[in-house]
This record gives sequence, C-alpha cells and structure tokens, in this order.
Amino acid sequence: MPLKVRASLANLGLVVALAGFLFPASIAQAQRAPRGPAAPTVTLTDVKVERMNERVAAVGSARARQQVTLTTRVAGVISEVLFQGGQLVDANQPLVKLNAEPEKIAVETAEAQRAQAADTVERYKLLNEGTIARVTVAQADTALKVADAALRRARDDLDRMTIKAPFKGMMGLSSLQAGDYLAVGNPIATIDDRSTLLIEFTVPEATASSMKIGMPVRASLVTRSGEIYEGKIQAVGTRIDPVTRTLMVRAEIPNPDLKLIPGSTFSISVQLQGDDRPVVPALAIQWDRQGAFVWRVTDKNAVERVNVAILARDADRVHVDADLKAGDKVVFEGGSVLRNGQTVQPQGS
Repeated sequence: MPLKVRASLANLGLVVALAGFLFPASIAQAQRAPRGPAAPTVTLTDVKVERMNERVAAVGSARARQQVTLTTRVAGVISEVLFQGGQLVDANQPLVKLNAEPEKIAVETAEAQRAQAADTVERYKLLNEGTIARVTVAQADTALKVADAALRRARDDLDRMTIKAPFKGMMGLSSLQAGDYLAVGNPIATIDDRSTLLIEFTVPEATASSMKIGMPVRASLVTRSGEIYEGKIQAVGTRIDPVTRTLMVRAEIPNPDLKLIPGSTFSISVQLQGDDRPVVPALAIQWDRQGAFVWRVTDKNAVERVNVAILARDADRVHVDADLKAGDKVVFEGGSVLRNGQTVQPQGS
C-alpha cells in the first residue's frame, strides 16, 4: 500500500476515535434513533348524535271529498237547465227542472181536500158532543190525517221534478237542454266537493305500523313539483295486501281556493319519528372489502377501526349505525393510508 494512503487511513481512524472519546452520548443516541417514517398527520371531527327522521314517499291519485253523478228518480221532459259546466253551486240549489204540471195539479187537489177535512173536524168540535156521534168525529179525524198524508205525497212528487245539488260543489259538463226527455237513472252531470282532496296511496309493510290518523303529510303535484301542499292522514287501512305487502293510507289536502283538480297525481311524503343515530361527515367514511368503516382516534392518538352501516344521507353528512357515541373523535381527512392501531398526529378539526 502506498505510503500516502496508509497515512490517510491512520489519520481517519484517529479522528473517529477522538470523536467517540469527546461525544460518546451523541453517537449512542444517533444509533438508537428510529429509522421508520413519522406519524401521519390527520384532521379530526367530532361524532354527533341526532334524531334520524325517516321519510316515506309514495304516489297517489286525488279525488274530491264528495263526488257523485247526479241522476233523476222520475222521468220527464226537461223544462229548464239551471247550471253550466264548471259552475260552483250551493247545496239544494236547483239544477234541472222537469215539466211538472200534473204534479202541481195534484198538489192543489190535495190542498183542497185537506182544507175540507180540516173544516169538518173544526165544525164537529163546535157542536155539542151529544149531537154528533163519537164514531163520526173519529172518522173526521181519520179523514184529516189521510188528507195530510196525501198532501205531503203530492208535494214530494212535485219536489222530485226539480233536481237539486246534494252539496256545495263544482258542476261537471253536461249536454242536456230544455226539451230533452230524461229517463229514470239517466246521468245529468257530475258534482265534486273540491274544498278538500283525498289522496290514497300505499306504504310498505315495514312502515305500516307507524301510520297514524292525524299525522302530517306533504303533497306536491307531479307536474309541478315545486308547489308543496300540507295535509294530514285521514284514514288508515286495516289489512296488509297479501300480494303487494303494502297498506292503503288516505290523506286529505285542504283546497280552499279550488285550485287543485280531482284526478291529479301527487307525490306524497310522510315524516316518521326515527331513532337517535350517530352522524359523521361523508368524507370520514372509508371502504374496503369488509365494507364501510371509520377511524376512531383514542386518547393515545391511536386509530381503531369501527365498522358502520349507512342509514341515510343528509347533504354532506351521513347517519350511520355504529358503535359510536357523541363526542368520539374520528378521522375526517387523511384516513385512506392508515392501518388499525397506528399512531397519528391530529391537526385540529
């Protein structure tokens, strides 16, 4: 070996030995220092527990609170049509009049016969009881009662010749006109009480027991989803359909301005009172082959896996079914590279 190289190595050994003699603690500490990467930095968030309100959605067709097709109980020739299609009519308002001359004559005859029978009874009352036999007085009283009954029948027959509205409502279209012959049972027109609409819809068997009369509902027209109408459940079915496994429910929606039309299709939403559930940000949810989970951070800044089942989403938050309680710390950002039991370095919330 050349002399210069040998001298250089000797000098290097002398320097190392001298450093070990002067700084023994520093060299030992350097030898014991960890060689692994530093703890990853993560952002934490607090778990919240909130009431999860489940919403049941359905579609149903509306009908008027009362709706009938008017017919006549007697036959006759129409003398007057007193309504127009789309007209709002009051209860007992005349709609159609039939030719009633024979019925008017019958009423006049019955009134005359009743007046005659009443005069006879009054005359017998003024006479001495010994003059008129009791049998004659009884016959007069009976004749008056028969005349009263005949008069009521004649007036009823006359009243039937005028078809009236059974309730306040909106009249449908009709092609009837004066001079038409109307047979018994022939349809005249429809009438709808549109002050309240009834909407029938079905709910799944799982939520059937939660349906109660008086529960609030929200309805919107399928053709105009931006318009929301408030109502309540008016009736609940008593049996689950064995084929569809659903329950029939009826809601009522006030319609004071008669803007809503029977037969329209509505989207119905019923809010159900749910249970208290943990809520975490959607970004805190991690996924692997075993499913969804979050990283919970312990007091010693170590992460532990907590499996979760997603129940509902609310914007950027998620209701979950998990072993979490209010105030638990979970990893919000930086959880994609962690492993169970790993120590992390929190960086605020």
